Amino acid sequence: MKTAKYISLILILGALLVFSGCTRTANKTGPLKPYPEITNDIEIGEQIRGEGTRAELLGFIRWGDAGRASFRAHEQEHDLGGAVVKQSMQSAVYDALEGQPDHFIVDPHFHTVEHNFLIFKTAKTQVVGRKANNKNYRQVKRFNTDQTETLLLEDSPQTYTVSRNGREATQITTSGNITPVVTNTARVYDTSAGVQILDLDAPDDKDARVDIGSSMQQLETKMQELNRRIRALDR
Repeated sequence: MKTAKYISLILILGALLVFSGCTRTANKTGPLKPYPEITNDIEIGEQIRGEGTRAELLGFIRWGDAGRASFRAHEQEHDLGGAVVKQSMQSAVYDALEGQPDHFIVDPHFHTVEHNFLIFKTAKTQVVGRKANNKNYRQVKRFNTDQTETLLLEDSPQTYTVSRNGREATQITTSGNITPVVTNTARVYDTSAGVQILDLDAPDDKDARVDIGSSMQQLETKMQELNRRIRALDR
C-alpha cells in the first residue's frame, strides 16, 4: 500500500515538472518608438572625496567595499587596470556620493594603488571630484512641422554677411561646422562680367597678338573701373 502511494506521489511530481516545463507566457506590446530627444541642466555642487578597496584571490574569490556607482571619466582612467581596479574606482565614487543615487560625480580624478601577487590582487583607489545632479529636463523642440529629421545646428547651412567699410558687400553660405577663424579672414573680390582670361598658350601670330593686346586693354579698363569703385566705398 505504501509502495503504491510512493509511486503515485512520484507520478504526480513528474507530471508537475513536465507541465511546468511546457508552460509559456505570451505578451503583446505596441510598436517600439524611440524616446524624443531631451536635454537637461547640470547643477554642480561642492567638492567630494571617496575611497574604495577591492581584493581578489584565485581569480574568482572577491571581497571589498560592497557599494559601487557608475561614473564618466577620461579615456586613460578606464585603462588603469583590470576588473579589480575598476571595481575599486566604482566603490570610491559610491563612497564619495555617500550612496545617494540621485547624484553623480563630475570631473573625477582617481589615484589607485594596485598590488598583484600572481594569485592575489588588491586595489585601493581614492577619488576627488564635484558632486552634481541633473535638473530641468525638457524636450528638444522641433522647428519643422513635417516628418523630416531636424538638422543639428553644426550640420545646418550658415549664412555670413561680408561687409566693407560698414556696408554689406556680399553674403556667403557655408556648412555649419565652419570655424570663426575662416569667416574672419574672408575677403571680397569683384568678378563682374567682362573680364576676360588671358590664354598664355595661344599661338604666336599676328591675330593672336592683336587679341592679346585687346584683352590687355580691356583688362586695364576693368581694373580702372574696379579702382574707382573701391575709392567710392572708402569715402
